Amino acid sequence: MSQKYKRAWIITFSGGKDSTCVLQLMYEMITKLPKDELNPTYAILSDTLVEAPNVAVYFKNIVKAINLDAKTRGLPFEIIVAHPSPQNEFWVNLIGKGYPSPTRIFRWCTERLKINPMKSIVKNIVEKHGSAIMTLGVRKSESMNRRRSIEKRTVSEDGFSKHDDYENVLIYSPITEWLTEDVWSYLTTQNPPPWGISHAKLFSLYSQASGDECQFIIDKSQSSCGGSRFGCWVCTLVNEDKSMQGFIKSGESSLAVLNEFRNFIKEARENRSMRCDFKKDGSFSPGPFTSSARKEILRRLLRAEAEFKACGGSELISDEQLGMIAKIWEKEFDSESSCITISKEFGRMQNIEISTPILEDVDLIDTTSKGGEAAKRIISEIVRKEGIKDNEIYEIIMKNIDDETAKLGESDDIL
Repeated sequence: MSQKYKRAWIITFSGGKDSTCVLQLMYEMITKLPKDELNPTYAILSDTLVEAPNVAVYFKNIVKAINLDAKTRGLPFEIIVAHPSPQNEFWVNLIGKGYPSPTRIFRWCTERLKINPMKSIVKNIVEKHGSAIMTLGVRKSESMNRRRSIEKRTVSEDGFSKHDDYENVLIYSPITEWLTEDVWSYLTTQNPPPWGISHAKLFSLYSQASGDECQFIIDKSQSSCGGSRFGCWVCTLVNEDKSMQGFIKSGESSLAVLNEFRNFIKEARENRSMRCDFKKDGSFSPGPFTSSARKEILRRLLRAEAEFKACGGSELISDEQLGMIAKIWEKEFDSESSCITISKEFGRMQNIEISTPILEDVDLIDTTSKGGEAAKRIISEIVRKEGIKDNEIYEIIMKNIDDETAKLGESDDIL
Protein backbone atom coordinates (compact mmCIF):
# COMPACT_ATOMS: atom_id res chain seq x y z
CA MET A 1 0.00 0.00 0.00
CA SER A 2 1.18 3.48 -0.81
CA GLN A 3 3.19 5.11 1.96
CA LYS A 4 1.27 8.29 1.08
CA TYR A 5 -1.75 6.74 2.76
CA LYS A 6 -0.10 4.98 5.66
CA ARG A 7 -3.21 4.98 7.80
CA ALA A 8 -5.65 2.36 9.03
CA TRP A 9 -8.13 0.79 6.63
CA ILE A 10 -11.73 0.13 7.63
CA ILE A 11 -13.85 -2.22 5.51
CA THR A 12 -17.58 -1.82 6.05
CA PHE A 13 -18.87 -5.39 5.87
CA SER A 14 -22.62 -6.06 5.78
CA GLY A 15 -22.17 -9.72 4.84
CA GLY A 16 -23.85 -9.23 1.44
CA LYS A 17 -22.33 -9.86 -1.97
CA ASP A 18 -21.00 -6.34 -2.61
CA SER A 19 -19.33 -5.85 0.76
CA THR A 20 -17.99 -9.43 0.59
CA CYS A 21 -16.49 -8.59 -2.79
CA VAL A 22 -14.71 -5.53 -1.37
CA LEU A 23 -13.58 -7.50 1.67
CA GLN A 24 -12.06 -10.21 -0.49
CA LEU A 25 -10.36 -7.70 -2.81
CA MET A 26 -8.75 -6.03 0.20
CA TYR A 27 -7.84 -9.30 1.88
CA GLU A 28 -6.22 -10.69 -1.26
CA MET A 29 -4.14 -7.53 -1.57
CA ILE A 30 -3.03 -7.85 2.05
CA THR A 31 -1.94 -11.48 1.59
CA LYS A 32 0.21 -10.58 -1.46
CA LEU A 33 2.00 -7.47 -0.16
CA PRO A 34 5.19 -7.56 1.94
CA LYS A 35 4.24 -7.41 5.60
CA ASP A 36 6.29 -4.29 6.22
CA GLU A 37 4.08 -2.43 3.72
CA LEU A 38 0.78 -3.41 5.35
CA ASN A 39 -1.55 -0.96 7.00
CA PRO A 40 -3.55 -2.08 10.04
CA THR A 41 -6.86 -3.19 8.52
CA TYR A 42 -10.23 -3.79 10.15
CA ALA A 43 -13.56 -4.98 8.84
CA ILE A 44 -16.65 -3.99 10.83
CA LEU A 45 -19.70 -6.26 10.78
CA SER A 46 -22.89 -4.98 12.38
CA ASP A 47 -24.79 -7.56 14.45
CA THR A 48 -28.06 -6.10 15.67
CA LEU A 49 -28.75 -9.27 17.75
CA VAL A 50 -32.00 -9.67 15.78
CA GLU A 51 -30.51 -10.84 12.49
CA ALA A 52 -32.35 -13.61 10.67
CA PRO A 53 -31.14 -16.76 12.48
CA ASN A 54 -29.84 -18.51 9.35
CA VAL A 55 -27.94 -15.36 8.36
CA ALA A 56 -26.59 -14.98 11.93
CA VAL A 57 -25.09 -18.48 11.71
CA TYR A 58 -23.46 -17.58 8.39
CA PHE A 59 -22.02 -14.38 9.90
CA LYS A 60 -20.59 -16.27 12.87
CA ASN A 61 -18.90 -18.87 10.67
CA ILE A 62 -17.43 -16.42 8.18
CA VAL A 63 -16.04 -14.11 10.89
CA LYS A 64 -14.45 -17.05 12.69
CA ALA A 65 -12.88 -18.39 9.48
CA ILE A 66 -11.44 -15.07 8.32
CA ASN A 67 -10.06 -14.01 11.71
CA LEU A 68 -8.45 -17.43 12.16
CA ASP A 69 -6.87 -17.25 8.71
CA ALA A 70 -5.54 -13.74 9.35
CA LYS A 71 -4.04 -14.83 12.66
CA THR A 72 -2.44 -17.90 11.08
CA ARG A 73 -0.86 -15.75 8.36
CA GLY A 74 0.24 -13.12 10.87
CA LEU A 75 -1.67 -10.34 9.09
CA PRO A 76 -2.62 -7.03 10.73
CA PHE A 77 -6.27 -7.73 9.99
CA GLU A 78 -9.37 -8.33 12.12
CA ILE A 79 -13.13 -8.42 11.68
CA ILE A 80 -14.75 -6.59 14.57
CA VAL A 81 -18.41 -7.30 15.28
CA ALA A 82 -20.39 -4.24 16.37
CA HIS A 83 -23.23 -4.83 18.85
CA PRO A 84 -25.69 -2.29 20.25
CA SER A 85 -25.11 -1.27 23.84
CA PRO A 86 -27.38 -3.10 26.34
CA GLN A 87 -29.73 -0.15 26.83
CA ASN A 88 -30.17 0.19 23.05
CA GLU A 89 -30.94 -3.44 22.22
CA PHE A 90 -34.15 -4.07 20.33
CA TRP A 91 -36.08 -6.06 22.96
CA VAL A 92 -35.03 -3.74 25.77
CA ASN A 93 -36.58 -0.82 23.87
CA LEU A 94 -39.63 -2.54 22.39
CA ILE A 95 -40.72 -4.68 25.34
CA GLY A 96 -38.92 -2.95 28.20
CA LYS A 97 -39.52 0.73 27.44
CA GLY A 98 -42.57 0.20 25.24
CA TYR A 99 -41.25 1.75 22.03
CA PRO A 100 -43.77 0.99 19.27
CA SER A 101 -42.34 -1.22 16.53
CA PRO A 102 -40.37 0.98 14.10
CA THR A 103 -41.86 2.79 11.13
CA ARG A 104 -40.15 4.71 8.34
CA ILE A 105 -41.13 7.91 10.17
CA PHE A 106 -40.18 6.71 13.67
CA ARG A 107 -37.11 4.66 12.75
CA TRP A 108 -35.63 4.47 16.23
CA CYS A 109 -33.88 1.16 15.54
CA THR A 110 -31.34 2.20 12.90
CA GLU A 111 -29.31 4.61 14.99
CA ARG A 112 -29.41 2.49 18.14
CA LEU A 113 -28.72 -0.89 16.57
CA LYS A 114 -26.38 0.00 13.70
CA ILE A 115 -25.08 3.54 13.44
CA ASN A 116 -23.98 4.19 17.03
CA PRO A 117 -22.19 0.83 17.53
CA MET A 118 -20.29 1.31 14.26
CA LYS A 119 -19.38 4.90 15.08
CA SER A 120 -17.99 3.85 18.44
CA ILE A 121 -15.66 1.33 16.79
CA VAL A 122 -14.56 3.76 14.06
CA LYS A 123 -13.85 6.39 16.72
CA ASN A 124 -11.62 3.95 18.62
CA ILE A 125 -9.73 2.97 15.46
CA VAL A 126 -9.14 6.60 14.46
CA GLU A 127 -8.00 7.54 17.96
CA LYS A 128 -5.57 4.63 17.92
CA HIS A 129 -4.10 5.20 14.46
CA GLY A 130 -4.71 8.90 13.85
CA SER A 131 -6.62 8.52 10.59
CA ALA A 132 -8.32 5.91 8.43
CA ILE A 133 -9.62 5.09 4.97
CA MET A 134 -13.09 3.53 4.92
CA THR A 135 -14.11 1.31 2.01
CA LEU A 136 -17.73 1.01 0.91
CA GLY A 137 -19.27 -1.71 -1.25
CA VAL A 138 -21.53 0.61 -3.24
CA ARG A 139 -22.22 0.43 -6.99
CA LYS A 140 -23.83 2.90 -9.39
CA SER A 141 -25.85 0.17 -11.10
CA GLU A 142 -27.73 -0.73 -7.90
CA SER A 143 -30.30 2.03 -8.39
CA MET A 144 -30.71 5.62 -9.53
CA ASN A 145 -30.66 6.77 -5.91
CA ARG A 146 -27.39 4.94 -5.36
CA ARG A 147 -25.90 6.43 -8.53
CA ARG A 148 -26.88 9.96 -7.48
CA SER A 149 -25.50 9.39 -3.98
CA ILE A 150 -22.16 8.22 -5.36
CA GLU A 151 -21.85 10.93 -8.01
CA LYS A 152 -22.64 13.83 -5.67
CA ARG A 153 -19.55 13.10 -3.57
CA THR A 154 -16.44 15.11 -4.37
CA VAL A 155 -13.73 12.59 -5.20
CA SER A 156 -10.01 13.39 -5.32
CA GLU A 157 -7.78 12.33 -8.19
CA ASP A 158 -6.76 9.35 -6.05
CA GLY A 159 -10.39 8.22 -5.72
CA PHE A 160 -11.02 9.36 -2.15
CA SER A 161 -13.80 11.50 -0.72
CA LYS A 162 -14.25 13.02 2.73
CA HIS A 163 -16.40 11.35 5.35
CA ASP A 164 -19.21 13.61 6.54
CA ASP A 165 -18.90 12.67 10.23
CA TYR A 166 -15.17 12.04 10.73
CA GLU A 167 -12.54 14.68 10.02
CA ASN A 168 -9.73 12.14 9.72
CA VAL A 169 -11.54 9.50 7.67
CA LEU A 170 -11.54 9.25 3.88
CA ILE A 171 -13.97 7.12 1.88
CA TYR A 172 -12.93 4.82 -0.94
CA SER A 173 -15.46 2.90 -3.06
CA PRO A 174 -13.56 0.43 -5.26
CA ILE A 175 -16.45 -1.24 -7.13
CA THR A 176 -18.68 1.70 -8.05
CA GLU A 177 -18.53 0.82 -11.77
CA TRP A 178 -19.07 -2.92 -11.35
CA LEU A 179 -22.27 -4.60 -12.50
CA THR A 180 -24.07 -7.29 -10.49
CA GLU A 181 -22.76 -9.99 -12.85
CA ASP A 182 -19.21 -8.70 -12.30
CA VAL A 183 -19.58 -9.16 -8.56
CA TRP A 184 -20.97 -12.68 -8.81
CA SER A 185 -18.41 -13.65 -11.43
CA TYR A 186 -15.61 -12.53 -9.14
CA LEU A 187 -17.02 -14.33 -6.11
CA THR A 188 -18.13 -17.61 -7.68
CA THR A 189 -15.90 -18.37 -10.66
CA GLN A 190 -12.68 -16.41 -10.70
CA ASN A 191 -11.32 -16.18 -7.18
CA PRO A 192 -11.89 -18.67 -4.35
CA PRO A 193 -11.66 -16.79 -1.04
CA PRO A 194 -8.21 -16.94 0.60
CA TRP A 195 -9.72 -17.91 3.98
CA GLY A 196 -10.70 -21.34 2.66
CA ILE A 197 -14.51 -21.26 2.81
CA SER A 198 -16.33 -20.97 -0.49
CA HIS A 199 -19.13 -18.50 -1.16
CA ALA A 200 -21.61 -21.34 -1.66
CA LYS A 201 -23.61 -20.42 1.46
CA LEU A 202 -23.70 -16.76 0.45
CA PHE A 203 -24.95 -17.69 -3.01
CA SER A 204 -27.53 -20.02 -1.42
CA LEU A 205 -28.88 -17.22 0.80
CA TYR A 206 -29.35 -15.01 -2.24
CA SER A 207 -30.99 -17.72 -4.29
CA GLN A 208 -33.43 -18.51 -1.45
CA ALA A 209 -34.51 -14.97 -0.66
CA SER A 210 -35.75 -11.94 -2.56
CA GLY A 211 -35.27 -8.21 -2.10
CA ASP A 212 -32.13 -6.07 -2.18
CA GLU A 213 -28.97 -6.43 -0.16
CA CYS A 214 -28.74 -4.40 3.03
CA GLN A 215 -25.84 -2.00 2.69
CA PHE A 216 -23.67 -1.19 5.68
CA ILE A 217 -25.43 1.85 7.16
CA ILE A 218 -23.17 4.72 8.20
CA ASP A 219 -25.71 7.53 8.61
CA LYS A 220 -29.47 8.12 8.90
CA SER A 221 -29.76 9.46 5.34
CA GLN A 222 -29.41 5.94 3.99
CA SER A 223 -32.51 3.87 3.36
CA SER A 224 -33.53 1.13 5.76
CA CYS A 225 -32.68 -2.53 5.35
CA GLY A 226 -36.28 -3.63 5.74
CA GLY A 227 -37.06 -6.74 3.73
CA SER A 228 -33.49 -7.25 2.53
CA ARG A 229 -31.63 -10.53 2.51
CA PHE A 230 -29.44 -9.40 5.37
CA GLY A 231 -31.83 -7.36 7.49
CA CYS A 232 -33.37 -7.91 10.92
CA TRP A 233 -36.04 -10.60 11.18
CA VAL A 234 -38.17 -8.26 13.32
CA CYS A 235 -38.07 -5.40 10.80
CA THR A 236 -41.43 -3.61 10.59
CA LEU A 237 -40.31 -0.85 8.21
CA VAL A 238 -41.86 -2.75 5.30
CA ASN A 239 -45.32 -4.24 4.86
CA GLU A 240 -44.00 -7.71 4.11
CA ASP A 241 -40.65 -9.31 4.85
CA LYS A 242 -40.09 -10.84 1.44
CA SER A 243 -36.68 -12.23 2.30
CA MET A 244 -38.09 -14.14 5.27
CA GLN A 245 -40.93 -15.41 3.10
CA GLY A 246 -38.37 -16.49 0.52
CA PHE A 247 -36.39 -18.43 3.12
CA ILE A 248 -39.57 -20.15 4.29
CA LYS A 249 -40.63 -21.11 0.76
CA SER A 250 -37.14 -22.47 0.12
CA GLY A 251 -37.40 -24.93 2.99
CA GLU A 252 -36.58 -22.94 6.13
CA SER A 253 -40.01 -23.75 7.55
CA SER A 254 -38.90 -23.18 11.16
CA LEU A 255 -38.73 -19.45 10.37
CA ALA A 256 -42.50 -19.27 9.84
CA VAL A 257 -43.16 -18.71 13.55
CA LEU A 258 -40.71 -15.78 13.53
CA ASN A 259 -42.45 -14.24 10.55
CA GLU A 260 -45.81 -14.56 12.34
CA PHE A 261 -44.40 -12.77 15.39
CA ARG A 262 -42.93 -10.03 13.21
CA ASN A 263 -46.36 -9.49 11.65
CA PHE A 264 -47.90 -9.36 15.13
CA ILE A 265 -45.66 -6.56 16.42
CA LYS A 266 -46.24 -4.62 13.20
CA GLU A 267 -50.02 -4.86 13.71
CA ALA A 268 -49.68 -4.11 17.43
CA ARG A 269 -48.35 -0.60 16.83
CA GLU A 270 -51.53 0.21 14.84
CA ASN A 271 -53.78 -1.18 17.60
CA ARG A 272 -54.81 1.82 19.69
CA SER A 273 -55.84 -0.42 22.59
CA MET A 274 -52.20 -1.52 22.93
CA ARG A 275 -50.87 2.05 23.00
CA CYS A 276 -51.05 4.69 25.72
CA ASP A 277 -53.31 7.63 24.87
CA PHE A 278 -50.66 10.24 25.63
CA LYS A 279 -47.02 10.70 24.86
CA LYS A 280 -44.81 11.65 27.75
CA ASP A 281 -44.77 15.29 26.66
CA GLY A 282 -48.54 15.35 27.28
CA SER A 283 -49.57 15.48 23.63
CA PHE A 284 -52.71 13.54 22.81
CA SER A 285 -51.48 10.98 20.31
CA PRO A 286 -50.55 7.28 20.52
CA GLY A 287 -47.67 6.83 22.93
CA PRO A 288 -45.68 3.79 24.02
CA PHE A 289 -47.09 0.31 24.38
CA THR A 290 -49.16 -0.08 27.55
CA SER A 291 -47.96 -2.30 30.36
CA SER A 292 -50.45 -5.01 29.40
CA ALA A 293 -49.34 -4.82 25.75
CA ARG A 294 -45.68 -5.22 26.74
CA LYS A 295 -46.57 -8.30 28.76
CA GLU A 296 -48.49 -9.75 25.83
CA ILE A 297 -45.60 -9.08 23.44
CA LEU A 298 -43.13 -10.76 25.79
CA ARG A 299 -45.41 -13.78 26.21
CA ARG A 300 -45.83 -14.11 22.44
CA LEU A 301 -42.08 -13.75 21.87
CA LEU A 302 -41.27 -16.49 24.36
CA ARG A 303 -43.97 -18.71 22.86
CA ALA A 304 -42.45 -18.16 19.40
CA GLU A 305 -39.02 -18.91 20.85
CA ALA A 306 -40.26 -22.20 22.33
CA GLU A 307 -41.71 -23.26 18.98
CA PHE A 308 -38.57 -22.19 17.15
CA LYS A 309 -36.29 -24.09 19.55
CA ALA A 310 -38.47 -27.18 19.19
CA CYS A 311 -37.54 -27.11 15.48
CA GLY A 312 -33.83 -26.83 16.24
CA GLY A 313 -33.63 -23.04 16.50
CA SER A 314 -31.92 -20.86 19.07
CA GLU A 315 -33.00 -18.40 21.75
CA LEU A 316 -34.53 -15.17 20.47
CA ILE A 317 -33.94 -13.11 23.61
CA SER A 318 -31.13 -13.45 26.14
CA ASP A 319 -31.37 -13.84 29.91
CA GLU A 320 -29.55 -10.52 30.24
CA GLN A 321 -32.20 -8.79 28.16
CA LEU A 322 -34.99 -10.37 30.19
CA GLY A 323 -33.32 -9.16 33.36
CA MET A 324 -33.05 -5.62 32.03
CA ILE A 325 -36.69 -5.64 30.95
CA ALA A 326 -37.68 -6.81 34.43
CA LYS A 327 -35.84 -3.87 36.01
CA ILE A 328 -37.38 -1.35 33.62
CA TRP A 329 -40.86 -2.71 34.34
CA GLU A 330 -40.23 -2.47 38.08
CA LYS A 331 -39.28 1.17 37.66
CA GLU A 332 -42.20 2.07 35.41
CA PHE A 333 -45.23 0.03 36.42
CA ASP A 334 -44.59 -3.47 37.74
CA SER A 335 -44.61 -4.37 41.42
CA GLU A 336 -45.29 -8.07 40.82
CA SER A 337 -42.17 -9.26 38.95
CA SER A 338 -44.33 -9.95 35.91
CA CYS A 339 -41.40 -10.30 33.51
CA ILE A 340 -39.85 -13.04 35.61
CA THR A 341 -43.20 -14.76 36.08
CA ILE A 342 -43.91 -14.77 32.34
CA SER A 343 -40.39 -15.95 31.58
CA LYS A 344 -40.75 -18.87 33.98
CA GLU A 345 -43.89 -19.97 32.14
CA PHE A 346 -41.64 -20.77 29.19
CA GLY A 347 -38.72 -22.26 31.09
CA ARG A 348 -36.64 -19.09 31.22
CA MET A 349 -35.10 -17.34 34.27
CA GLN A 350 -35.60 -20.50 36.33
CA ASN A 351 -32.84 -19.57 38.78
CA ILE A 352 -34.33 -16.15 39.57
CA GLU A 353 -36.50 -15.96 42.68
CA ILE A 354 -39.66 -13.88 42.62
CA SER A 355 -40.01 -11.51 45.56
CA THR A 356 -41.66 -8.19 46.35
CA PRO A 357 -39.33 -5.69 44.70
CA ILE A 358 -37.68 -2.84 46.54
CA LEU A 359 -36.66 -0.73 43.60
CA GLU A 360 -33.00 -0.30 42.83
CA ASP A 361 -31.26 2.38 40.83
CA VAL A 362 -31.08 1.33 37.20
CA ASP A 363 -28.87 3.12 34.67
CA LEU A 364 -31.41 2.43 31.93
CA ILE A 365 -33.99 4.81 33.41
CA ASP A 366 -33.70 8.57 33.47
CA THR A 367 -33.57 9.45 37.18
CA THR A 368 -34.90 12.93 36.47
CA SER A 369 -38.19 11.72 34.93
CA LYS A 370 -41.45 12.83 36.53
CA GLY A 371 -44.77 11.30 37.51
CA GLY A 372 -45.32 7.70 38.54
CA GLU A 373 -41.71 6.63 38.22
CA ALA A 374 -40.48 9.38 40.51
CA ALA A 375 -43.27 8.67 43.01
CA LYS A 376 -42.39 5.00 43.15
CA ARG A 377 -38.72 5.81 43.66
CA ILE A 378 -39.53 8.12 46.57
CA ILE A 379 -41.85 5.57 48.20
CA SER A 380 -39.27 2.82 47.79
CA GLU A 381 -36.65 5.00 49.45
CA ILE A 382 -38.99 5.64 52.39
CA VAL A 383 -39.67 1.92 52.71
CA ARG A 384 -35.96 1.26 52.74
CA LYS A 385 -35.07 3.94 55.27
CA GLU A 386 -37.98 3.33 57.65
CA GLY A 387 -37.77 -0.44 57.48
CA ILE A 388 -41.48 -0.86 56.72
CA LYS A 389 -42.36 -4.56 56.65
CA ASP A 390 -46.01 -4.46 55.53
CA ASN A 391 -45.66 -5.63 51.92
CA GLU A 392 -49.44 -5.56 51.43
CA ILE A 393 -49.58 -1.79 51.96
CA TYR A 394 -46.52 -1.33 49.76
CA GLU A 395 -48.07 -3.33 46.91
CA ILE A 396 -51.40 -1.49 47.11
CA ILE A 397 -49.64 1.87 46.82
CA MET A 398 -47.52 0.68 43.92
CA LYS A 399 -50.52 -0.79 42.12
CA ASN A 400 -52.36 2.54 42.31
CA ILE A 401 -49.36 4.30 40.86
CA ASP A 402 -49.18 1.68 38.11
CA ASP A 403 -52.78 2.37 37.14
CA GLU A 404 -52.33 6.13 37.04
CA THR A 405 -49.06 5.85 35.11
CA ALA A 406 -50.72 3.65 32.49
CA LYS A 407 -53.43 6.27 32.01
CA LEU A 408 -50.89 9.03 31.53
CA GLY A 409 -48.84 6.96 29.11
CA GLU A 410 -45.50 7.54 30.73
CA SER A 411 -42.53 5.88 29.11
CA ASP A 412 -39.20 6.75 27.57
CA ASP A 413 -38.63 10.44 26.96
CA ILE A 414 -38.55 10.23 23.16
CA LEU A 415 -42.20 9.15 22.99
